[in-house]
Amino acid sequence: MANAWQSGRPSIAAFTPEDIAVWAGLAAAVPAAIAERLAELQKIAGVTVVVQYSAEGRPLAILSGQRRPAAAMMRIALAWTAPSFMASDAPRLLEALEKEAFGQDVLCLRADDDAVAHLGGQWERRDGFLQRWIGVEPPRLQERIAPSWPQTAGFTCGPSALAMAMAGLDPALLPDRALEVELWREATTIIGPSGPGGCDPYGLALAAHRRGLRAHVFMSSPEPIFLDRASSVERRGLMEFVQTGFKREAIASGIPVEPRAFAIEEIGQALDRGLLALLLIDQAPMMGYTCPHWVLAHGHGGGIYFINDPWVEPDRQELPMDVFDLPVMVDELDRMAWYGNPAYRAAVLVGPGRT
Repeated sequence: MANAWQSGRPSIAAFTPEDIAVWAGLAAAVPAAIAERLAELQKIAGVTVVVQYSAEGRPLAILSGQRRPAAAMMRIALAWTAPSFMASDAPRLLEALEKEAFGQDVLCLRADDDAVAHLGGQWERRDGFLQRWIGVEPPRLQERIAPSWPQTAGFTCGPSALAMAMAGLDPALLPDRALEVELWREATTIIGPSGPGGCDPYGLALAAHRRGLRAHVFMSSPEPIFLDRASSVERRGLMEFVQTGFKREAIASGIPVEPRAFAIEEIGQALDRGLLALLLIDQAPMMGYTCPHWVLAHGHGGGIYFINDPWVEPDRQELPMDVFDLPVMVDELDRMAWYGNPAYRAAVLVGPGRT
């Protein structure tokens, strides 16, 4: 048990999946469909459950939050109330979850209409979900939020991020799979351990440049990257050849290439100038396994960066709201935006009009 509140009223307690006996007791006391959902949530890291009990120890309400790892956002994954639950207790239940979430550095909650119907409270309607900040919403200077386009293949995070950036710069453009695959075909350089692979910063910058956009590359490694992804000497050699060609073409096209690691503050300054940033991150903090991954940073303010993540994790039963306009604390993004051993940094800044 994480915490419990009494105050002369039905008690409220918070638990994590490690509290096995508690989860088993809950499953035995709720309808079968809710018990099945609890069993699914128990398998997912980053889940917190808040329960209100009657004086006799029966669960009257269950509220489950699923945090997006490394992000300051928690989605309400389950909201259940018994017929005897008093609607007047809903604010207390929500407050209890917010207290637990804030202790995990979560700054906002997201939910669907069904969950909010159980909880009440003030929520902001977003694109396909409802959002509520714990405390004061951080300010942001950027007015437009790039639309979300989750990748449709396991190797197209870079093209997906670039497609979102293009749509963020041009409201008339709607990302789709045709654009995502077209960009991947132009920019791919990485050979995966099996099957196709992804894209490097030079290839992505060239794809943006060909479409009349301004591109600017940060690449702190002087050597070809992701070579550890190749499963043979032959594939490694091909990756080196393609990346070297992309880099040569990018420089010849007049795309600025800075051979250094950017400071995270420079990304914020670029966003303030109307640019968007494709950032290479290590997926380990969010997904639990090391893998190079591209995300799109499109806003910042108050010590928070807002990103669109192309990857919706099926093993965590994630939804589109889990990857759109994610608030990430600046220190967390600074930590994630390194990859490899030795570690290097890569980013592609994209903006309207070549200069």
